[in-house]
This record gives sequence, structure tokens and C-alpha cells, in this order.
Amino acid sequence: MEKQYLAFLGSELLVREGAEGPALDGASLEGLARTARRDFDWEGLTWSALALDPAAGEEARARGLGTLPVRQALALWPEAALRPLFKGLALLNWLEGARHCGACGTLLVDAAARDPEGEVAAAGGRTCPSCGRPHFPRISPAVIVLVRKEGKALLARNARMPPGGRFGLLAGFVEVGETLEEAAVREVREEAAIEIGNLRYRKSQPWPFPDSLMLAYTADWVSGEARPDGAEIAELRWCGPEELPEIPPPGSVARALIDAFAAGGD
Repeated sequence: MEKQYLAFLGSELLVREGAEGPALDGASLEGLARTARRDFDWEGLTWSALALDPAAGEEARARGLGTLPVRQALALWPEAALRPLFKGLALLNWLEGARHCGACGTLLVDAAARDPEGEVAAAGGRTCPSCGRPHFPRISPAVIVLVRKEGKALLARNARMPPGGRFGLLAGFVEVGETLEEAAVREVREEAAIEIGNLRYRKSQPWPFPDSLMLAYTADWVSGEARPDGAEIAELRWCGPEELPEIPPPGSVARALIDAFAAGGD
């Protein structure tokens, strides 16, 4: 079967108008200058993720291709269409920083002869030609939590959002030595000054901005008065299903948790 292509101009995805997913054919990208490439397999198909040189943008538009911020694509296509997009973008993001061996400083190469079983290459990794150390693409685990209290959910406006802007959920990265559950309790305590209990795992989602794996939970409020930390979180609100402010777009795990809450689910 013909290879599928993903093409990126900086933080934007190259798309064809009316497409039902991010895939492009090779002919539409032939000859366009690129700065990085990563091939990978996804559900029986071979994909190639390309980071295009900014100078290729004008030529791409002349071929009838447009650009779309990757985050906006979440609201356009179903999860099945987004999954290879997430993987391709995460691999390209990793390549930007995976240039030198962290052990000896040698310039890394794509895994080939030094990877006889193909494990590193299959994961999109690289190897050090000097010390032989394998380098796998980085994955940063993070937790995201929807806290419930008396029929309402705690929503948070990040400090990067303007007043009146979008509200999401409390979230943060897992620290070294923590369990996922400990990270969820700590993040809620740090960002909202409350204690939670009855953590319930819901789902996970790869999130290539740049390399997260989001682990989603719901939890019950136990004690404390919700107060934003003033650093990461600027505003907190307890909201019922009929009083939701602007929330994340469809396609994100945060939206999935909020939609389930609004629909009356646990």
C-alpha cells in the first residue's frame, strides 16, 4: 500500500482542503525541501513525517496545500485519524533535541547496523556510533484530573490564558520517584490548595506538545477551599453541567473528561 505522509511547516500541518485526515500523498510533496524526516508504522500502514524547510511554504501553497495549527486539527478529525499525526509530530519534536549522546557527546545516528534486533529503529530511536548507547524517543508522563464536588467540576484557567479565556483541568508532570496517583494528588494540592480522594483512572492520550503521555483521572474533593496558585493557575471555578465556560476543543483528553461529566457520567 502507498506510504502516507505528514508534513509540517514549523508548528503547522500541511493539509489539503476538505481532507478527512492529515495524510498527504508523496506526489504533492515531491521536491519540497525538508529539514527532518521520520518513518514509522501505524496499524499496518507506513507513514513518513516530514519537517519542511520554511522556504518550501510558498511552493506548497502553489500546489493547493494549506496550513493548519496542529491543535486546531483536534476539533476536525476523529481520534483514529489523529493518532498517526500525534506520533509523527512527537518523533520530529524529539529529533530536534536528540542530536548528541548524553553519555559521551558524540553525534547520534539513526539506528541501523548497531541495532540488530531492530528494537531501537522500530521505536524511531537513534544510537551512538562511539559508545553504542541506544537513545529512545522521550515520553514525559503527565496526569490530568477532573475533581468533583457536590455535582460540580473544578475548572481552571491557566495563567497564559487571558481573563475570560478558556478553562481546562488541573494537570502536571509526574516527578521522579512518584506514582501516578501521588502525582495527581500533589498537582491538585499545589495548583488548587485542596485535598482529593477516590482517584479513578479514565483513559490516556499521547500529547505531542512536545512529548507528553497524558493519564486522565477523576477524583472527589475531600477538604480545603479551592484557591489558584497564582503562578500556573490564574482562576478556578466550580461549574455544573449547565454553566460551563469555554473549554478545550474536542479531541483532547481534557474535553473527554469534561464531556463525560456534563453528560452525567462518573
